[in-house]
Amino acid sequence: MTEALTSAIASETGRLADIADPVERFHAVREFRQVLARGDRSGKQLEQAVVSELKEGRPWREVGELLGVSGSRAEQIAKGRGPLRHAAESTPPADAAEGHAPDTSTPDQP
Repeated sequence: MTEALTSAIASETGRLADIADPVERFHAVREFRQVLARGDRSGKQLEQAVVSELKEGRPWREVGELLGVSGSRAEQIAKGRGPLRHAAESTPPADAAEGHAPDTSTPDQP
């Protein structure tokens, strides 16, 4: 499933990059990112439900072991809390393919 989704996202990103009119491209990219955000929220809700289901009759430590995370992280997931980086990681930074200039805020490493 992940490979098919990754391929579909790459295909759509390429299609968006090919839109000639910058204003039309901007609006299409914005809509695309909104769809991705909705998918991310739905995925997070499913993740929460799974962790809550696993919790039944188990201590958080055991749930964490099953999932490969700490018990406290498993509890955070079930409660919908956690590091803000989770949301940021789900949407990669825009790049030149989306009509953006390269990131110049971080110097190039040799």
